[in-house]
Amino acid sequence: MNWFTFLPLAVMLALSTVLGRVALPLHPSWSARLLAMTAAMTVLAALGTGAFVAINYAATLAPSAAAHVPEWALFGDDRPVPDTVGVAAALLTATGLAVTGRTAAGWVSELHTALAQAQAPLETDVPIAVAVPGRRGGVLLSRGMLRGFTAAELHVVFEHESSHLRHRHHRYAAAGALVAAVLPPLRPLNERLRLAMERWADEDAAEAVGDRGFVARTIAKAALAQPHTAGAVTAFADSGVVQRVEALLGTPPDRNTVTGPLLFMGNGFVTSSLTAATLQLDHALASCLLPLLALR
Repeated sequence: MNWFTFLPLAVMLALSTVLGRVALPLHPSWSARLLAMTAAMTVLAALGTGAFVAINYAATLAPSAAAHVPEWALFGDDRPVPDTVGVAAALLTATGLAVTGRTAAGWVSELHTALAQAQAPLETDVPIAVAVPGRRGGVLLSRGMLRGFTAAELHVVFEHESSHLRHRHHRYAAAGALVAAVLPPLRPLNERLRLAMERWADEDAAEAVGDRGFVARTIAKAALAQPHTAGAVTAFADSGVVQRVEALLGTPPDRNTVTGPLLFMGNGFVTSSLTAATLQLDHALASCLLPLLALR
């Protein structure tokens, strides 16, 4: 075992921590994509690293069973995994998988509830509008929203929520919810991701309506009366209302037609290749460097 094993996790944790605290100078659409990919890859790195170390720890405890484990799943050297590392990896992995399962189950349950309610307006005077994904989904409004908002304001609401549905933002939200549940210190990453998704939908609505100020006023009006929600469905005035209104009252963000795709592709290439590179380094050290050191 060598410390290259933990390189993907260390890099992803560092990247997620930075992105959770530093605003990206990108169009919200590219910020959301980058943050969602980082969140998903960080969860994968955490669970994958833990499982990898746990498997090798089990092989340390039962060497005869290691013959039935694929070679790629074992370290490149025969040094045993320390008890402190192996036990911690096994416990953290089991906990992470349990949290992932519980989060996913809650997510599915919330979606089913939203789908069941999406067939008719919500019977509440609170102005609520949410995007419900799925074949039977759509834009779910409350009686309060229909009664208290003008036709022009409802147009803004529909454009905003349709953006969430069109871009499948529930998948982005799922990645953020997972990283926040499995790795609680990275909750700021989830919060920044949710804000980026809302800003993305705001910009789509502003482009469709043609009046950024009117979109900002509509969001502020809904936010004054709508309770906060954060889950599988995305509400109209869900996250960072003050930042969203200020952004809409300012200059439209650049589309980042070059820098956005390049950063997104670069991040995807780096994060997806870290595990494979680390595994190769691990076996390379075992097959090349360690024998050389033994000759000295």
